[in-house]
Amino acid sequence: MINKENQDFLDWTRSHEEYNERPFVWKKLSNGELIVHNTGVLEFLPKLKSGKQIIYSCAIHGNETAPIEIINDLINSLCDDSLIAIHHTLFIFGNPRAMNIGKRFCHENLNRLFARDLSQREESYDLLRARIIRQSVDEFFEKESEKIHYDLHTAIKESALPTFAIYPHNPSISLDKEQLYFLDDSNIDAIIFNTDRATTFSYHTSSLYGATSFTLELGKVRPFGENNREDFKEIENSLRLILSGDYSPPREIKKLQAFQIEKEIIKHDDSFNFSFSEETPNFHLFKDEELISSDKQERITALGSEQRIIFPNAGVKIGERAGLIIGPKRLPL
Repeated sequence: MINKENQDFLDWTRSHEEYNERPFVWKKLSNGELIVHNTGVLEFLPKLKSGKQIIYSCAIHGNETAPIEIINDLINSLCDDSLIAIHHTLFIFGNPRAMNIGKRFCHENLNRLFARDLSQREESYDLLRARIIRQSVDEFFEKESEKIHYDLHTAIKESALPTFAIYPHNPSISLDKEQLYFLDDSNIDAIIFNTDRATTFSYHTSSLYGATSFTLELGKVRPFGENNREDFKEIENSLRLILSGDYSPPREIKKLQAFQIEKEIIKHDDSFNFSFSEETPNFHLFKDEELISSDKQERITALGSEQRIIFPNAGVKIGERAGLIIGPKRLPL
């Protein structure tokens, strides 16, 4: 018997880091029901499907709490009928154990465990969660539906442009201009176009299922209860309206800037270091030929005066990505 008394779905998820029993109905709603498939995996199944399927995911990194609070509030609004959704939706809290210990991940970065073979990797809780999430998505998406996936994050560092979206590389999909209007209307400062394969969750859903997918970075990592929810009111409002079928963004771009990824910085050995301090924010702009990073194998300098860096992290494992160099791009309008 599942005891849900005085628990919302986030509470239940955090108290059930692993769940190996059958799916069950979390709550019956006026126009459908909420079904728990696994810890952190909740499906809204409407009585009448719209032909659109949506995934809202968060906590792929356990310490990125603002998106967790946003998604949990959306779920609670469904539960009390203050939000009436019409679209078939999957809500995902990615890494409950990392959430409980206040860490980015437990053993390895969960957002590097998608769209790749996992058979030879060392067993861990993060690997378990990757398998569960991948299976859940595979069982959720239907062949002929319109598919949307927003994977919500916050960044380790401060950013000169506080909120930004990463659009996965998929040459078989043309970006719908409506998504650019959505990003701008939702107070997203920039969109970054990836130009190669990746192992992120958003790339996984885009490449395998043809979903319109984004990684949405919504500011800086902060502990639970320390997020200023006013900073997220535009994106939260948009996500609510999308679920209810009432969202229609203005057809204009007020501030959204566009960039593309020009180079991955790989940490080849323990001599790796950046030329700048740890306090340097995302979107830091380099001068032409300015040193960016170096190790025994590679010395990287800026090509031109418009290159910037995002996600610099010298503490990653050898062989992993330590940062991304980006350059300006025209918005595809």
